[in-house]
Amino acid sequence: MGPDELSRAINERRAEQAGRSRVGVPAGVRLGPLTATIMDEARSRVQDEFPSTQLWADEIERILSFAQVQGQFECYLGALRGNASQRDSAIAELRVAFCFDRNGFSLVGWRPVGADGNEGEFLIGDPSGLTVFVEVKSPGWEGELSDEEREAGRIDQGKYLYCDGRAIAPWERIQFAIGKAYKKFLSSSPNLLVIVDDLFVSLEHGTEIHANMALYSSHNNACFTHANFQNLGGVSFFWVKNNGREVWYEMKMFLNPHALPGTALPEPLSLAFKAVNNC
Repeated sequence: MGPDELSRAINERRAEQAGRSRVGVPAGVRLGPLTATIMDEARSRVQDEFPSTQLWADEIERILSFAQVQGQFECYLGALRGNASQRDSAIAELRVAFCFDRNGFSLVGWRPVGADGNEGEFLIGDPSGLTVFVEVKSPGWEGELSDEEREAGRIDQGKYLYCDGRAIAPWERIQFAIGKAYKKFLSSSPNLLVIVDDLFVSLEHGTEIHANMALYSSHNNACFTHANFQNLGGVSFFWVKNNGREVWYEMKMFLNPHALPGTALPEPLSLAFKAVNNC
């Protein structure tokens, strides 16, 4: 098969792939009242299939119920009814908050004001009485595209395409997320960045390798090898897991050995999530 024939064959398969894409709520999936509220006017209804199964519908309703109990459902409603990216970012923030709450770290404030008036996601309290400023970032696969791909409309084709191979460097996305978030962190309080990624290859795979390259490796000007990011106490990576019957959350935490005494994460938090310190 010559190059032209190969290109045509790949394009045909991609067209078939696009034709099989589904959007909206699948038949037979029952929505809870809060999920139904966001889906009634959601722009994402024409972008993807959400929630794709009953398992995910039940999990989303649980997260939204948590937001309602916290008095945050209305605050998140605009983002939840936005496009798929906005919806997913909002759900990621709520999942992280839910995870902390269920692990004994209560939510003591939402949208706290950090450095230069920049807002974070929430404050969590620990048994020692300290509060931790939490920022959540959701780096996506779109950031791994080249300028040429973006100009050619690759974003509109979805995350995965038939025969779409590429070189990736997930650790760079970690450093990018830290760079974007850092302006929010005060030097007077413990600060934590939680990364919930949607990269081509999730940070769930090879987490320690990517974390070491981004945070602790001197060869990559890693963020935690010097005092340039001393206001950041640590970085966590968060995932949603399922086995087809239930959904649960996992988090891996990495500490900054160069954090200021006032910005370092409290011991109860680092112990609860078995934090790593590769100084």
